[in-house]
Amino acid sequence: MKVYLETVNRDRQNYLSFLKLADPDETMVKSYLDSGELFKIVVGDKVVGVLHLVEIDDETLEIKNIAILPEYRGRHIGSTALQSLIELCRGNHYKRIYVGTANSSIENFKFYQKNGFRFDHIVPDFFLNYDQSVYENGIQALDMLYLVYLFDDKKKED
Repeated sequence: MKVYLETVNRDRQNYLSFLKLADPDETMVKSYLDSGELFKIVVGDKVVGVLHLVEIDDETLEIKNIAILPEYRGRHIGSTALQSLIELCRGNHYKRIYVGTANSSIENFKFYQKNGFRFDHIVPDFFLNYDQSVYENGIQALDMLYLVYLFDDKKKED
């Protein structure tokens, strides 16, 4: 199964339903929708997800959103897309990629660690800014847990 990233150059609003799979607060999604790079995650000729990336500064990127349609999860599509993104960014001037996930997003925390990210810091009470409370795995989302992928000079060996 071939998975690839394709840049979305216009009509980002058309991908709002995908972005809301990973972040249910539409106001929050719209706050970053027009910034950075939005990629479609494509399998064959079908769009099965999205990945949204913004530049924080000259050395730092942040993944704002990565979402896969539920029926395509568990097939390593997200990992393949994430690794493609890392390779796309490797060799540029960037030193790190951050990603944030809720304290309640246990599967996300595991996913990012399996893909080379490490725990970095917490933003307490981040999700209290959302219009409605978010619950996952029977846990209220309160804090944003940030993980970081650090680029090194050598390509990581598998």
